[in-house]
Amino acid sequence: MGEQASSTIDAGVANLHAEIARQKKIIAALVKRADRSTDGQSSDFSLFQTTIMLGNQVRQRTEGLEAALRENEQITRALHESQSELFATARKAGMAEVANNVLHNVGNVLNSVNVAAGVVSSSVRASKSKRLAQAVALMNERAADLGDFLVHDEKGKLLLVYLNNLVVALDEEHESIVAELGSLTNSIDHIKEIIATQQSYAGTSCLVEATQIRDLLDDALSMSADSMARHQVNVVREIAAVPVMLLDKHLVLQVLVNLISNAKHAMYGGPETSHQMTLRVQEVGFGESHRLRIEIEDNGEGIRPEDMPRLFTHGFTTRKNGHGFGLHSCALAAKQMGGTLTARSDGVGKGAAFTLELPILAPKQTP
Repeated sequence: MGEQASSTIDAGVANLHAEIARQKKIIAALVKRADRSTDGQSSDFSLFQTTIMLGNQVRQRTEGLEAALRENEQITRALHESQSELFATARKAGMAEVANNVLHNVGNVLNSVNVAAGVVSSSVRASKSKRLAQAVALMNERAADLGDFLVHDEKGKLLLVYLNNLVVALDEEHESIVAELGSLTNSIDHIKEIIATQQSYAGTSCLVEATQIRDLLDDALSMSADSMARHQVNVVREIAAVPVMLLDKHLVLQVLVNLISNAKHAMYGGPETSHQMTLRVQEVGFGESHRLRIEIEDNGEGIRPEDMPRLFTHGFTTRKNGHGFGLHSCALAAKQMGGTLTARSDGVGKGAAFTLELPILAPKQTP
């Protein structure tokens, strides 16, 4: 919408300039005609008066046009300011989407932490080590004749069997606790990795740097890995070897996280088939049209043909709890980076694919 308004204003400004120039030509022509009439000694006073009157009208019209031109210039400035604010809002929305995925995944891992901690706590409370204390207390009571007690007394014989069984049980208990503590440690390390990944992007604002797109895809996938594993989403990678290129890492990550999240949700409501997400990366075009193409395709619920024109419009969503800003912010981010974001779908129940294309800018070689 902003682009159409800008084009309309530009056309209006050009028309105003043309109208002012035309009116100035009329004034010059009329004044020249009046001068010729006066020099020929057959001056027509009525013509001269008409010329002056028309000149005044033209000047008034010109002043009106110039005022309109100034107003349009103010509107143009306001439009550019609004576009800048919209880009800033889109970036914040993208950051919020990334943060939301991070918190969601941290929450999933914390569930595992709670389960592991609960198992360890229950194991400690129900530990058979207390029975070992009871057995030792019995042995202390018969310390004076312990050997005879263990060999000839029926209780002593049973105590030996009991101690052998207790050793096995305590060994199994120990292994179980060690395994749960290992799971607990891995979960905590996973949380650290998730947060570290998010923090590596949180400090960047609009930083274009040498980037390998494969690494960004890995980071975006890691932020949704737990929920995709829980919903048994199979990820297929068709990633061609592409060079390191200059990218705004933060913006690209925002777009990838959004698209992966959308594809994941689309498969929840799709046909009862195996959930599959396909990631494709390749270079297309040559010279000035040399571009990086990233495609994220799912076999989910698809897109209705009547929804396609509104897909990237602010506020449009098909999700019950959606805010309708995700795809809109992605489209704005793509445009800000000089690229495009498009979508295709064969219809309801036939999946969808979103394609992000960005210009390929190679980093400068240092001597």
